[in-house]
Amino acid sequence: MSIAELKTKVETELYTMRVRFIFQRPSKIVALALCLIAGQATAAVDKVTSSTMMTLNTPSRAYPVETLLDVGIPTLNDGLYLTDEDDTVFPEVRYAEAIYFSNQLGKVLEKSGAWGAIRVTPNNDVIMDLYITGTINQSDGETMDLDIIVTDSSGKQWFKKRYQQTTGKYAYDRRLKSLGDPFQNLFIRIANDLLSYREKITDARAEELRTISELRFARHFSPEAFDKYIDEDRKGILTVARLPAENDSILMRVRKIRERDYLYVDTMQDYYDGFSQQMHLAYQDFRRASYDSVVRARQLNQKGNKQIITGIGAILAGIYGRSQARTSIADDAGTATAAVGGFVLKAGLDSKNKAAEFNESVAEMGSSLEAEIAPQVIELEDRTVTLTGTVQSQYQQWQELLGKIYQQERATP
Repeated sequence: MSIAELKTKVETELYTMRVRFIFQRPSKIVALALCLIAGQATAAVDKVTSSTMMTLNTPSRAYPVETLLDVGIPTLNDGLYLTDEDDTVFPEVRYAEAIYFSNQLGKVLEKSGAWGAIRVTPNNDVIMDLYITGTINQSDGETMDLDIIVTDSSGKQWFKKRYQQTTGKYAYDRRLKSLGDPFQNLFIRIANDLLSYREKITDARAEELRTISELRFARHFSPEAFDKYIDEDRKGILTVARLPAENDSILMRVRKIRERDYLYVDTMQDYYDGFSQQMHLAYQDFRRASYDSVVRARQLNQKGNKQIITGIGAILAGIYGRSQARTSIADDAGTATAAVGGFVLKAGLDSKNKAAEFNESVAEMGSSLEAEIAPQVIELEDRTVTLTGTVQSQYQQWQELLGKIYQQERATP
């Protein structure tokens, strides 16, 4: 063996000893770094959840027609105020989701056969027997998280509950033709909880709620005539004080106005149905892409976090080695370890940047999901009225128009 070869072998052995020396030190930092390095050898695995459809409950008995409660579902609160700069949430998508989720819930409730009319409404101004309001906490294709509050026409809260569901990759498998909405089970759970509460109240109470709804509507147009029929306690809960006569002329006039209101609200429902159908395919593609992006971004983020922590650990281990060095050999080894840590740290930051790129791709897809509503042309006996603006704005215009119609009819002998 030549002198040069011998020198190389000795240097190699010395370097191996230096590295072994550093990583055998009783340092928690070194131990952490080693654990994290080992952890990177394990591939990221995401939870695969079941896509089995839950059973939608139906009433235990047939409810009398006069006890069927009409349900209003004001479009969900988009929850954008709950997000921060780290959340991948796109306003144009969330606005559309607020309509889509409300409509999906309404369709599930219809299938249960436990209710009267079920209408998605622009706000709480539409008088209904039961209201389901909610806020979207999270919706990214993988997880849906909703806060739901159910309140009846008297102002009494039935329940307030948070509903969460995480779906798996099979929910978006195109080969499984039988699959419905990936989060259908969440809507079924809401419907089942609602029915469970309805089963506990009497038919007499259900009729009372319907009466309260009618009196509230009448009071809106003629407070001076109908205030005396409703009592309100300190908590804002309404009760029926007494009933107007069935042949009360003002009540009969208000009922005609309410029928017109129903017709317009049904027109709005047609809009919500059409909008949901129109966005369905594009939205499912968006959610599929969003799911893939969220999963891949999380994996990259996790990988990035591990690499960053590992890099920091290795750098600190190198610093520890240099601080404990008693020879130039050990000091060189510490420097080499710190250099490796810097390389791993850079790789972790690169993974973070890739995750940001995946999130940006979702934003591009979301820009095509904007809610629009065409002007509504209302044919009246003496004129034609066109309502414009958002669906909320149009309903406000409609309410003002109904008020004018009521006053005109009341002034007519």
